[in-house]
Amino acid sequence: MRYPTGHKQQTSQRILRVAGRLFRRQGYAATGVDAVMSSANLTAGAFYSHFGSKEELLAAALDAVFREASNDRPAELTTLQGHAWLRAFSAFYLSAQHRDAADHGCPMPALAADVARVGGRSREMFEQHLRRVIDFIAEQFDERHPDRKRAIATIAMLAGAVLLARAVNDEAFSQEILDASQEAAIATMDGPRANHAWENG
Repeated sequence: MRYPTGHKQQTSQRILRVAGRLFRRQGYAATGVDAVMSSANLTAGAFYSHFGSKEELLAAALDAVFREASNDRPAELTTLQGHAWLRAFSAFYLSAQHRDAADHGCPMPALAADVARVGGRSREMFEQHLRRVIDFIAEQFDERHPDRKRAIATIAMLAGAVLLARAVNDEAFSQEILDASQEAAIATMDGPRANHAWENG
């Protein structure tokens, strides 16, 4: 059977979208190739005509998920910049909506632990995109003098907060984690004076 031009690429992209969702929702180890292909309405045997291994799929899925992450953010973020963007982004990132939508959410809290274990190309891809995120956040703090330290601290706080909020059973406790982290994130964004005030209550 002859397929139309671009069919293989389109199929590969479909596999990547499905894998990105399943890996984020279930974890890499708990998601087999058969499950990915079945969810993409494809036979398991067709997998190796698109990817050499499950590890290769993870690396490619990470690349796709990071590149498409902005599509799942509120539209208002495209009209903001600087501290206004930072505040709006942190409010979205630390929301119950983002916490409860792991399969469409940021890959950092969902897949960082898996990437650390798998290593190889997946770790390289994760690091590449993390560096880009850091650079972008740093510019939102100060476009002329990007603040990498605050950018790294903010990203670590946001991703860590979502990871912890997803890991507990008690919804009130989960929300408390998000709220406390949002308060701390705003203090970090507002600079040393605000940080000092937050630390001292």
